[in-house]
Amino acid sequence: MQESRGNIMNRKPKAYNGRNETSGESEHAAEQARIEALRNRKDQMQEHRRVTHHGSTQEKSELKARIGQDAQFQLYMKDQKTQEERKRSDMENEAMENHRRMVVEMERQREMEKKQRLRETQEANRLAAMAKKTTSLEKKVSGDMQDRDTIQDNIYKYQPNVF
Repeated sequence: MQESRGNIMNRKPKAYNGRNETSGESEHAAEQARIEALRNRKDQMQEHRRVTHHGSTQEKSELKARIGQDAQFQLYMKDQKTQEERKRSDMENEAMENHRRMVVEMERQREMEKKQRLRETQEANRLAAMAKKTTSLEKKVSGDMQDRDTIQDNIYKYQPNVF
């Protein structure tokens, strides 16, 4: 009798893609390169010691010259590195200064625009106040003129008729 669920033993095996497998040859080559580098370093140290203790004067002078060249090269590389750092620092400083100038200029421009808006508002308020004063003066004058006309009319109307 067959169960409704499939038995794990009856499943089809999956193909192995080898993603967890390491290459034995590449590991061996890397290990050999590391060992060879260690061997070369050890040989160099032994040669240096041999020349230092048992070498001829010519070998010792060659060793001194080589050490001097190495020191000069390291000094040169150090100078190059400091020059590169100085250049990078100068470029960063210049960029920061340009940014600061730009921000200052933007602030100055904003202040000038604000002052201009305030001047325009002040001028508009002054003109409005003058217009209001002129309007009120015109109203007063026209009111006075109407009052005079009314007074003149009343004088003419109520004068005694003496004929």
